[in-house]
Amino acid sequence: MMKCLAAVMAFAMLGTGAPSRPGSSNPAQALAKPYAQFGFDALRELATKHPDGNVFISPTSIAVALAMTSNGANGATRDAILTTLHSDPHAFDTFNAANRALAQQMGTTTAVQLSMANALWLQQGFAVNPSFNQVLQANYNAQGQNLDFHNPASTQTINAWVAKHTNDRIPKLLDQIDPATVVILTNAIAFKGKWTLPFDPKETQSHTFKTPTGAREVPMMKHSAKYAYASANGLEAICLPYTDRTFAMYVVLPQDAARMQSFLQQLTPEAFTSLVTSLQPREGAIELPRFTIKYEATLNTILAKLGMGIAFSSGANFRGINETKPLAISEVRHASFLSIDEEGTEAAAATSVGIRTLAMRVEPPPFHMVVDHPFFVAIRDERNGQILFTGVVSEPVK
Repeated sequence: MMKCLAAVMAFAMLGTGAPSRPGSSNPAQALAKPYAQFGFDALRELATKHPDGNVFISPTSIAVALAMTSNGANGATRDAILTTLHSDPHAFDTFNAANRALAQQMGTTTAVQLSMANALWLQQGFAVNPSFNQVLQANYNAQGQNLDFHNPASTQTINAWVAKHTNDRIPKLLDQIDPATVVILTNAIAFKGKWTLPFDPKETQSHTFKTPTGAREVPMMKHSAKYAYASANGLEAICLPYTDRTFAMYVVLPQDAARMQSFLQQLTPEAFTSLVTSLQPREGAIELPRFTIKYEATLNTILAKLGMGIAFSSGANFRGINETKPLAISEVRHASFLSIDEEGTEAAAATSVGIRTLAMRVEPPPFHMVVDHPFFVAIRDERNGQILFTGVVSEPVK
């Protein structure tokens, strides 16, 4: 068997795609490394936060949703979003063009089913800058739709869109919409692929799986063949290709929890690429659980930790969306789905970025000052701040 090519999608936590090559004619490849690095950063933070639970994300979905959001940001806010995505704030047109190419590439028909969709949802009556609308349509094919966010039916409408574009694997992304929300950006990705070497259901047997909280019996699939495989430094790694080998899942098995932690801490696009290139064709057997997991998370905290804090604060600058109303990100939600069985893999993910209006400055009421007791006085040169006279008047005399 030929060595498995690096996966070019980010549904599998360890599949990030081949690094972009100098002079490549595919602009989308420019995003492979930065989005992978962002995904590893996010995975590391989430795994640290939930050391005993499942964590499964789509770096591509989250990154594209944030990429759309960055088009409404200016100044330090835009820089913070792009830096968090490991992208160059000074090459914004190139960044958008690469995202446009990524969307087009993901829509290309292969033996594997892969699709991505974007959308822009607007509160009725809230005006966005026409340029914001235009750039999202041109680069992300995100059509603007008006909804009344104060009506619970709006949540149902957005969730229905997510369900449609994830093949009903994520029926609900949003529980409710913050009353101050005026803009929501959504991304959805769906993947379905069959193994090049499918598992025989007759070989699937119950097997003990050691979880952090105790042993569980799980259906364990088994297959013997020649796979791209490597074992070193307390890690086993294998490449499981899908149908036409355009996509693959990489499974890395650390020998224990400590090795898992050190692996995640050292995980970078370069380290992962090195691992991929170390795999060599080798006869052997793979035993893999048959399972389905669902995952969801609010990403505000980890995105702030990764450098995007300003986008959630009163210092946020989203004048690219609206020049008069102060805006900030209210919530970034992510949900994902992964199912692995004898035939192949199905995965889906969706991300939403909610943008709310900040409290407008309230003008104080007219004051009424009655100087009817001792008071302080100062006479100041306003050109340089020099205090020329100062004192306390306790007994004003006519």
